[in-house]
Amino acid sequence: MGSFISRGALFVMGVAIIVIIITIPYINRINVVKNKVQIKINEQYIIADVAKDEETRSKGLGGRDSLGINEGMLFLFNSEDTHGFWMKDMKFPIDIIWIAPDDNIAGITEDINPQIGATDANLKVYYPPIPVSKVLEIKAGRAKLLRAQTGDPVQIRPLISVSETQGTVITVIKNVIQFVTGIF
Repeated sequence: MGSFISRGALFVMGVAIIVIIITIPYINRINVVKNKVQIKINEQYIIADVAKDEETRSKGLGGRDSLGINEGMLFLFNSEDTHGFWMKDMKFPIDIIWIAPDDNIAGITEDINPQIGATDANLKVYYPPIPVSKVLEIKAGRAKLLRAQTGDPVQIRPLISVSETQGTVITVIKNVIQFVTGIF
């Protein structure tokens, strides 16, 4: 009987390892989507990465080769201010939509070209017309396609909520437990 328990324990451990290997990429995809938001301006949508800490805000879109027409980066700040933006390490032009705390467009800066080869000290810094709490960077020309204007409302929602993420992970774990207990 001791041999049967050992084989059973090994089998369960083997199944658990296989399930973990299979679910890790899925959970990683959830984490990637968890850091994205859907932004709606004039009935059009942008899917944006979220930069909410100093490290991700500092890097921004710098170093990326391109940005899709419906992609962007949303910068979130803890307080409203005239946050400055530069084109450090940028390889493509962008539009900046400055978003006021009431989630309306405070201003738009269009067709900002990268300053390739400029030293940090020589990079131009762009500022919003009024203090803002959010900033959206999008592909150059996209603001015109959005027909975006100062005062337009901006709707922001996560692609997946934290509760959905937790529910999905819990569902996977429950299914694994049911599968393993169903074997015995």
